[in-house]
Amino acid sequence: MKISGIDNAVIEKDLAFPVSEFERRLKAVRQEIANRGLDLLIVSIPENIYYLSGYHTLGYPAIQFLLVPSNGDLHIVTRAIEQTNVKAYSWLTSSSSYMDHESPIEVLVATIGNMGYANSIIGIEKTGWFLTIAHYEKIREGLQSARVQDGSMIVESARVVKSDLEIEYIRQAARIVEAGMEAGINQIHVGASENDIAAEIQRVVTSIGSEYPGYPPFVASGVRTSYAHATWAGRKIQEGDPILLEPSGTVRRYSAALMRTIVVKPASRELQRMEDVSRKALENMLEAIRPGRPLEEVWKVWSNTVTDGGYEGRFKRTGYSIGVCFPPDWGEGHILSFKRGETRELLPNMTFHIPSLVKVFGFADVGISETIRVTEAGCEILTKFKRELHIR
Repeated sequence: MKISGIDNAVIEKDLAFPVSEFERRLKAVRQEIANRGLDLLIVSIPENIYYLSGYHTLGYPAIQFLLVPSNGDLHIVTRAIEQTNVKAYSWLTSSSSYMDHESPIEVLVATIGNMGYANSIIGIEKTGWFLTIAHYEKIREGLQSARVQDGSMIVESARVVKSDLEIEYIRQAARIVEAGMEAGINQIHVGASENDIAAEIQRVVTSIGSEYPGYPPFVASGVRTSYAHATWAGRKIQEGDPILLEPSGTVRRYSAALMRTIVVKPASRELQRMEDVSRKALENMLEAIRPGRPLEEVWKVWSNTVTDGGYEGRFKRTGYSIGVCFPPDWGEGHILSFKRGETRELLPNMTFHIPSLVKVFGFADVGISETIRVTEAGCEILTKFKRELHIR
């Protein structure tokens, strides 16, 4: 598909999905907009904008908005320089922009007025990381004749169950992360640095097709494995060290992640026992996944296994929705997670990354994970990598 773009250039469209897929998503989102009694939804979350429009950029910290009316054309408001990406990556035909010396909120408010919604019921995503309190206050001030309500989680309600096209990208990402894990493990030896391991992982996943990840690859060794979200810091690998690797692959902004623990000889009995409990907890949890089951029930299977194994199994969630991602996250845990108190039920074609961690602060964390898809009868493990304590 070609269109006339900025400065009369002809730009080849680079759409991750056929227009029919975007139209299917929009229909589902509009149903929820109607359920909330809204006339217009202001979307500012990068993943949600991408999901509905295809537009994407690393420049998303500059505030941007997708206007989703209850009917009619979508309209996107971006920083002026980002209009090239609107033309190249989205299926939309209606957009406007602000120059760097202009107020993006004033442009947004004027655009809403031009669309005929200045006196309407308008929803806005209050949960977005890049919509600041100052932005929100200025929007409320500029839309005094409108009824502005919370429109959070409307798009996410459609995102949580994936289409077959989305799952195909996650499958591709799974093949990539498997290669990255293999590369990282092969780089481990006494004297290697965490930086060398991380560099090799990222080199391999990038060379075989991964886009930039939502998180960097996590690479930690020794006692640093017991620090939450630790990644490379130049430490040299020593004998007996545990090494915790957790990279991802990303295709068309859809990710799959994978965690494994490696130990440089000699492997202590305690590290082996921790890995055994972690792996058993993951396997029990995977067996417990099936449509219609509340996520809390599945979380309890993991929690009880870890607790019965002699470790703390109550402190954290263990698994979260995964799909569309932009930094600073590769997951969709804010949409849905396996955790205490989560009564929502599993549905076919939900996708999750499930990390099972046994933690002993000051000694080591030992973990293992899989990226999975919920099926009609249970779950499909999308990542395929040796599920064992890797000893080097």
